[in-house]
Amino acid sequence: MHISVDNPLLAAILVIVIFLVLVLAIIHLRPSPRPQSKRGQSSGRGQAPARRRPSINSKIIPKVNGRIPSWQKDPGARVANQYGRARSPEWPRVAHEHLSHEPACVVCGHRGKGLQVHHIKPFHLYPELELDPGNLITLCEIKGRTHHLLIGHLDDWQSYNLRVRADTKRYSHQSATAIKASPAWQKEVEHRPMP
Repeated sequence: MHISVDNPLLAAILVIVIFLVLVLAIIHLRPSPRPQSKRGQSSGRGQAPARRRPSINSKIIPKVNGRIPSWQKDPGARVANQYGRARSPEWPRVAHEHLSHEPACVVCGHRGKGLQVHHIKPFHLYPELELDPGNLITLCEIKGRTHHLLIGHLDDWQSYNLRVRADTKRYSHQSATAIKASPAWQKEVEHRPMP
């Protein structure tokens, strides 16, 4: 194909238009960079992405005496705070005492950093059970084994799981990926209680 243009100004404009069209086409056809998978999100193909847990941005959390309030770092206390409840001043002692009797995650046996004392019945709904040792269970919240969130809260910090003791046996030593793949767990998530 041959195009001839007698007017040099028209030829220059035509060349510029063709150049701009090509540049825009290249930019449009270039694949966009793939976002990196964040903790708690599925990166597998064909799977819906997992819910992201709200992260704690220390820049926007108001500090008290230069420190982030404990209820902001603690998901259970954060939810309770939304309902106008605060942890009892006795909670640290009770949690420490519980961990001395049950020092490992009941699901996987993990010991050390990442252990959390979970209320089976949430203390903002059952304040009389906040310090009751029979309402407590040790679960971990570490990368790849988020047993506190997945089994204690059925993948939503607002929810709770009254069958948590039975579920700790059902999902014993399973990773977060294996638990999420379980049809029984998925059914529980569909019917999880929300306050």
